[in-house]
Amino acid sequence: METRNKISAWFAGHGLPGQGAVVKWLIIFLFFTLIGVMNFNRFYTNELAEGETPSFHHYFINEMTGAYAVLLLLPALLHFARKFPLQRGNWLKRLPVHLLASVIFGACHTMLMFLSRKLLYALLLQKNYDYGHLGYRLVMEYQHQFFTYWVIYGIAFFVNMRREHQKQKLKTAQLEQQLSAARLQALQMQLNPHFLFNTLNLISSTMYDDVNAADKMMANLSDLLRKTLNGANWQEHALKNELELVDLYVKIMKARFHEKLLVKMDIDDETREAQVPGFILQPLVENSIRYGMESLQSTEIVILSRKENGKMKLIVRDNGPGIVDAPGKLSNNGVGLSNTAERLERLYGPNHRFQFQNMRDGGLEVEMEIPFRRSSEV
Repeated sequence: METRNKISAWFAGHGLPGQGAVVKWLIIFLFFTLIGVMNFNRFYTNELAEGETPSFHHYFINEMTGAYAVLLLLPALLHFARKFPLQRGNWLKRLPVHLLASVIFGACHTMLMFLSRKLLYALLLQKNYDYGHLGYRLVMEYQHQFFTYWVIYGIAFFVNMRREHQKQKLKTAQLEQQLSAARLQALQMQLNPHFLFNTLNLISSTMYDDVNAADKMMANLSDLLRKTLNGANWQEHALKNELELVDLYVKIMKARFHEKLLVKMDIDDETREAQVPGFILQPLVENSIRYGMESLQSTEIVILSRKENGKMKLIVRDNGPGIVDAPGKLSNNGVGLSNTAERLERLYGPNHRFQFQNMRDGGLEVEMEIPFRRSSEV
């Protein structure tokens, strides 16, 4: 393993393709060499079988240049296959493009054979190579070059499809890992000893004065924990479901802090059925309450959702101390922000925006923008 790593490091240090790429192309080179040798053997032995005296050099040069000419064009063909795949929604538009590409491939292949044979005949055999009428030769050669083009494209298509499948499997596994981390974070937040102790103590003291109120608090706590556990497999769910989780958590916290905690929800009705990552808002609300109550007499939180230009925009805004470190720094501002940023990157890649900033009048604003998709479209 150490030797293999040293070899890979040597390739990288000298600006060369990785060891794996070199091995792959060496195998491809040997494959095309085998094709050339087999074609040579077929034509050469056919002449012998018919009682002729074939020219070894003539057939060997012709068939090897034919095979290696395809090899020289192979990188361009593979790149073109990746760039312009034929798919269900575009094959009518791209089929003519591929037909034109096969003609260009055929012409390039014929010209490479012609030029290389002309050079090798002059150098090795000291004679002129006669390819006949080049125009007719281009048409004749294209008949089997057309077949070669589509065989190479078919192989490249299935290799690329397999590679994309592997990438998707890896991405899915990473998303599941992120989802598990988010669920555990939510559970840790709710099962925090201080949270449970204060909540249960509050329920106990309230029971002496208002049994119905204590019963509601216990029901809210039970529902919150149950929904968190039942959401183990959520990658995305409707915004309305996410708001239910937030509402249950806020109800419990309001029973503890009373009028010191004020949470407003400004939710666009059109966004209630839109898909959002599971447990995406709850950690942000928890952060706002935790840091706000540590430094203020009261905490105000606003949760806002809008659909803008085909995007889903979510904003969590509070009147707390904001970010005490340099703007954009996550390390000392709770795991909520850093976990949210990483999950959005895993889920949406470049198709999202996540930013947070201190507001001019105090407080923190966290803004997320993700693709807008209704539950019925998933």
